Amino acid sequence: MNCSDTEYNCIIVGAGAAGLFYAAADETEGRKLIIEKTSRPGQKLLMSGNGMCNITHGGSIKDFIAHYGDKGAKIRTCLYKHSNLELMQFMENAAVPLTERPDGKLFPASMRAADVLDALLAKAYRNGFAFLYDCAVTGIDEGSKGNASDGVCISLSDGRTLRTQKLVIATGGASYPATGSDGSFMEVLKRDLDVKMTALKPALAPVFVENYPYSNLSGISFDDVTVSCGGHTERGPMLLTHKGFSGPAMLHISQYVKPGAQLTINYLPDQNIADVYRTIRDDQPANSKGIANYLASEFDLPKAFAEKLFSVPSRKLSSIGHKELENIVHLMMDRKHTVSGTGGFKEAMVTAGGVSLEEMNLKNMSLIKYPCIHVIGEALDINGDTGGYNLQFAYSSARTAV
Repeated sequence: MNCSDTEYNCIIVGAGAAGLFYAAADETEGRKLIIEKTSRPGQKLLMSGNGMCNITHGGSIKDFIAHYGDKGAKIRTCLYKHSNLELMQFMENAAVPLTERPDGKLFPASMRAADVLDALLAKAYRNGFAFLYDCAVTGIDEGSKGNASDGVCISLSDGRTLRTQKLVIATGGASYPATGSDGSFMEVLKRDLDVKMTALKPALAPVFVENYPYSNLSGISFDDVTVSCGGHTERGPMLLTHKGFSGPAMLHISQYVKPGAQLTINYLPDQNIADVYRTIRDDQPANSKGIANYLASEFDLPKAFAEKLFSVPSRKLSSIGHKELENIVHLMMDRKHTVSGTGGFKEAMVTAGGVSLEEMNLKNMSLIKYPCIHVIGEALDINGDTGGYNLQFAYSSARTAV
């Protein structure tokens, strides 16, 4: 690669959340550039939290570690150093006050993701970053070996080559590929730098099951269920869609399910099976309600869902025999489905996989073999639960790399 066109102090590849957090925090002097392959910055950020941007979570940063699975311990220092409290202050300083919901999720007080994006762009411009849109990085010159004194050369889709003293990879994963986050840059890293990757796969995706029975109940939600599959159990809200299960509990379990596996749902997670059976049996003699109406009122279940559980939902509770009663309890507390698959990258909220943490100096998010190349955010093999944990890592990793 003949690297002779233009010299930069810092180039960021990707104008998503992590790249913009970096640009908003980097106040060093010099010539700086953000390269974005699409025509607009922050497209996935604008979609986050249904357009409201769940930017982080409340509580102690120590409680965050468990929300990144078995890799959480490896990024503990990064999270502790640049915590949720620091992110909250960072946004306050950018004139975007945050508000915390009862469930601990933090959003901009305006409930507008666009306010977060505008604030990050404004700070990036003030910090001297220029933006280059509709342009992709197609190659990295490994001949430079990433030495800080030499910098690194990159080639662009428009035919130019650039040299930079610091290259920040913030290209995201492969979820919502229409936003530009399509995972294609991982191939550039493997080809040009021989960087070890963990295979990309959808995470936080809807779960589909064989003979899904709730297509006509799309939109019905449950505040609290437990779902189990493959030795893993998740608890939280769940949503019925027209073709499968969604909501936090299902999104979290999605990375552990495989086609053919058995998925178990308990719609009454705080109750004991024997106690529920006894309650219904004791209520039978004096209760003339239809079974669906009874279950909906007694166990706080959506009525339409309760009706769906039985072929004759209006049948009187008092007419139910012991075997049928056992089946009713089973349907509410031990309902099993066979997994047929999960939503793909077009439906997944985040991507599992990416640049292996074994390749990284996590003290400054640089590649061990190429110390002037840094990798942040979802491009790394880190994915968190829903609730603001992925944007928090985007921030923490970006600040660590500055």
